[in-house]
Amino acid sequence: MQLNDLAVFIRIVEDGSFTAAAERLGLPKSSVSRTLTRLEQDLGVRLLQRTTRSLHLTDAGRRFYDRIRHSLDAVDDACRELSAWQSSPRGHLRITMPVELGMRFMGDVVGEFLASHPDVTLEADLSGRMVDLVEEGVDLGLRIGQFNDANLIGRRLGMLCGRFYASPDYLARHGTPASLDELERHQLVLFRQPHENILMVDDTDASGRVHPRRVTVHGRFSTNNAVLQMDAVRAGLGIAMLPAFLTDTEVAAGRLVPLLSGHVVRNGELWAMTPSRQHMSTALRAFMDHLVARVQQHPWFTT
Repeated sequence: MQLNDLAVFIRIVEDGSFTAAAERLGLPKSSVSRTLTRLEQDLGVRLLQRTTRSLHLTDAGRRFYDRIRHSLDAVDDACRELSAWQSSPRGHLRITMPVELGMRFMGDVVGEFLASHPDVTLEADLSGRMVDLVEEGVDLGLRIGQFNDANLIGRRLGMLCGRFYASPDYLARHGTPASLDELERHQLVLFRQPHENILMVDDTDASGRVHPRRVTVHGRFSTNNAVLQMDAVRAGLGIAMLPAFLTDTEVAAGRLVPLLSGHVVRNGELWAMTPSRQHMSTALRAFMDHLVARVQQHPWFTT
């Protein structure tokens, strides 16, 4: 039994004829007649007595009509309510992102979005682990690095760039590197990989042209948290490549010194990942549009 068959039955009863019901539904009269016959066969009972001149509900047909009419009205009301609910951003969003990105960048983004969309609530999970979006019911995941998950839909938002930094104390003790070659002889505070990192650096020549260059750096201390990495640099343990969203206030206060001004380090691509592109809620679409605009406007990111 199909829901459409029930709707056709109700239309026949309320319009009083196959012809009128067919015109209202935009169907051939023969299709309406076949639908009623199929419904009666499914139920094993005659619903309408029909002659060449009139239609009359049987007792069973009357009882059936009285019960399903209100149910189909409730379905119609639910469809109209859902359509109105989806016409503007509303509902609850669950988002996951790296800890440092959430602490130093996403607060303003989320605040602006929620101020403009009072019917949306948002839950942010700051985590360094690879969250399973589907398994954990998360709407959007932000990650920095390479996108290689075939089970998700990824959208590249931009490239997060960084610079090399050191503390004034470290530079006073060990000198300031003037080139990438000199940098390789210094102690670095490493991110994630122990002992050694290979970095991709944009090297600008005298004519202003940019050439990518692989630089191998070494260090005695590594961590998977960029805030701890920055704190270690500030304490004088070495030089580190850090994203600008962590270092702006530290540079302004004189606690960190930017190095090698002609070199930009590629921290990694910022990706927004969703479980599916289809049936995305209006709230998620609106948040994605807002996030894309903020990343494109921000000096910490490049295309």
